[in-house]
Amino acid sequence: FRLRYGRARNTGLAAAGINPASMLLLGEFMAAGTQIKVEQPGKAAAVAPVSSIEGPTVRLLNGDVVRFDSDSDILEWMPVSCSDPRSIQAALKAHVSKILDLGEILISFGEFLENNRPLAPASYVWEWWAGELSEAGGDPAGKENISGEEAVEISRRYGVPLHPAYTYLWHDLSRADYERLASLALSQGRLDAGRLILPLEAKDALECILLRHTVRQGRIIVNDPLPFLLCLGLEADPESAGLRKSPMARSYEDERAVGSSESESSEQGSALDTVNKLSGLLVRARAPSRIGARMGRPEKSDIRLMRPPPHVLFPAGEAGGKSRSIQEAAKHNTVNATGIINVEIERRICRTCRKEGFAFRCDCGSHTEKMRVCKSCGVPAPEKCPRCGKETSAAASIEIDVKRLYHQALEGLEEREPESLKGVLGLSSRDKTPEPLEKGILRAKHGINIFKDGTVRYDLTDLPLTHFRPDEIGTSPERLVELGYELDMNGLPLIDPAQVCELRVQDIILSHDAGAYLLKTAQFVDDLLVKFYGLEPFYRAESPKDLIGTLMVGLAPHTSAGVLCRLIGYSPASAGFGHPFFHAAKRRNCDGDEDCVMLLMDALLNFSMSYLPQKRGGKMDACLVMTTVLNPMEVDKEAHNLDLTPVYPLEFYEASLKNASPKELEAKFDLVSQRLGSDSQYTGFRFSHNTEDIAAGPKNSAYKTLETMIDKMDAQLELARLIRAVDEQDVAERVINSHFLPDLIGNLHAFSKQKVRCVKCGAKYRRPPLKETCPRCGGRIILTVHEGSVRKYLDVSIKVAEEYGVSSYTKQRLQLLKMEIDSLFKNDKARQTGLADFM
Repeated sequence: FRLRYGRARNTGLAAAGINPASMLLLGEFMAAGTQIKVEQPGKAAAVAPVSSIEGPTVRLLNGDVVRFDSDSDILEWMPVSCSDPRSIQAALKAHVSKILDLGEILISFGEFLENNRPLAPASYVWEWWAGELSEAGGDPAGKENISGEEAVEISRRYGVPLHPAYTYLWHDLSRADYERLASLALSQGRLDAGRLILPLEAKDALECILLRHTVRQGRIIVNDPLPFLLCLGLEADPESAGLRKSPMARSYEDERAVGSSESESSEQGSALDTVNKLSGLLVRARAPSRIGARMGRPEKSDIRLMRPPPHVLFPAGEAGGKSRSIQEAAKHNTVNATGIINVEIERRICRTCRKEGFAFRCDCGSHTEKMRVCKSCGVPAPEKCPRCGKETSAAASIEIDVKRLYHQALEGLEEREPESLKGVLGLSSRDKTPEPLEKGILRAKHGINIFKDGTVRYDLTDLPLTHFRPDEIGTSPERLVELGYELDMNGLPLIDPAQVCELRVQDIILSHDAGAYLLKTAQFVDDLLVKFYGLEPFYRAESPKDLIGTLMVGLAPHTSAGVLCRLIGYSPASAGFGHPFFHAAKRRNCDGDEDCVMLLMDALLNFSMSYLPQKRGGKMDACLVMTTVLNPMEVDKEAHNLDLTPVYPLEFYEASLKNASPKELEAKFDLVSQRLGSDSQYTGFRFSHNTEDIAAGPKNSAYKTLETMIDKMDAQLELARLIRAVDEQDVAERVINSHFLPDLIGNLHAFSKQKVRCVKCGAKYRRPPLKETCPRCGGRIILTVHEGSVRKYLDVSIKVAEEYGVSSYTKQRLQLLKMEIDSLFKNDKARQTGLADFM
């Protein structure tokens, strides 16, 4: 990608902007929230769609070179179904010959400051040219798209560089190729109705500098050619339809003929140096800095599940089978009764009638308390044993009547039996505290699952957002006014869905899928309040829109502090949008990280530290404490380097050409760090680049929607073939060495050391039992690693190696691996032969 400096309203905090057309043209592998690994300024970034930067330039199969600046441009050229990843893959093959340039990537000054990375030379873009024109006394308003003649006239009148629209990538062209191009244009070029006609021999050079053109009847046609001809030192010949050298070019040739030291040094200069001498204009480097990137992980908008996913933290033991089914445990037959199982569970005693059990409330209505006992001495004690000093525990192995408890819970809730109710094999908390079965029945009814702390979670990739439009999030201006958004970012009353509003620091926007799942959670909470606690419903939600304005909790993995937030809308993107301060308060940035959200009432009702596992890290990823009021001075300091400057200063662009340190230019920018402690630390933020839609481009990465790994690999290698900047042989070698070979070797190793498993009870054994049946239940024993998983990628790896000409070393590794796998699975003695084998 070509580097462009700036911050859009949906970038910053490590997120980078890419044109939606680039996302679509990359086979839909990139969507909003997809992680990419980048060369600089940091290690990774989340992709955000920014429509105001330049898109990709491609060569079509008919030879035309065009630039797509929006996904609608692509759809005009290629009929594509954006909902089907195979459609875009087929369209690329049918219409695109080569992707010459992937377009721009938008990265803010704050990213270089945060990573303490020297500034890379800036591309010559519209905002730089507008700044120079303003400083020279001109007015850049309305001059973003002008004719070539007007661009040359402005450059000559004000002494400013040539307009970026007509500044081609001359620095990518070698001096020899430049002279060859100029010679071809002079000898065979001609003008026809204001268009330049060139021979096909010039095509490679034109593609190198990204000059858009069409090909008709074996000739190249260039529209608005005046700036291009001036850069070649040519002009129209009034006596014919051909071209002749310009006075500047003739003067330059005379200087070279003299053989001065100055002309000798010019022989060693770049094509850009020559362009500046021949054109009589100042022509800057269009794209001196490029940033390489590769896809990391796809965006995420999905349910947070345990494995296997339970509805309730209640032990089903071995009686629950592989699925940990409470219903199966209730049907479990013992010698004396049905539904009696022995599990390790918390032992409690009633304060009134002294009856023992595990429930929090006794049958007599009184509250129960824990019966803590020292595991070593058997002495009852509150926390520590008075004899040995060890911690006591309330956990004990007791028999419970699951059948009775299950049916009592159904009757108490007045609910029908759910299709499936899944518990856990055993509890991992300190005292083995179980959840009431009623909660699990209601979760199963609403189709939601539980996490280890008793809450219902939903995971989303983090994306930053400082400004939004009501029509982007599906919330009406009237509802937003009720939520406190009375004015837009310019201080005007909010009445139009297209107005841009500044996002409050603790407001969030979730995906539509998240809204649907959280609606189920809200309905579960209401059922729980009414049927289990005997209270009034809280949410009363019938659609996801009814949840707008509700309070939620955001929590990052590996932390124990949640952040209070408020839902204000939904987006089609598979990501969660929040203010940079909100993400930083969770101690996260937006380089592809994912966090969870949960309804506040669900967390208050159902979270308990008694459910958390007693192991290292058991209290992580649990909301032990919560930040209710966000203080920008207390968030992660990366957010303090967020730049809020609407127009980057000219000094910045000039300093970037010298690879200056970003710290030298801090004072030139409006940064969050300069606002801390003032009234403006929350509001008045600005951005340099707008975008039409924060959810533009593909809604899901093709990596998620393509079904098989073979499909994904084929699409990746096809992209490598199309993109000019990529060596497809190197990509194929990397795919084999980094993915397929380790997988093949690992699976072969796993096959030789595998365990065996019982199909009935799920028990695993290091060695196959001698009687070939399960010692526990008599069930059939099977392998856990099969031949198919070992051979899975072998044939396709060999095919790719041959097709893309990878190194002999890699081919030989694959052949040796094939021989090893064949020796393990092929039975030479039982090989079937035909008559032809003996002839």
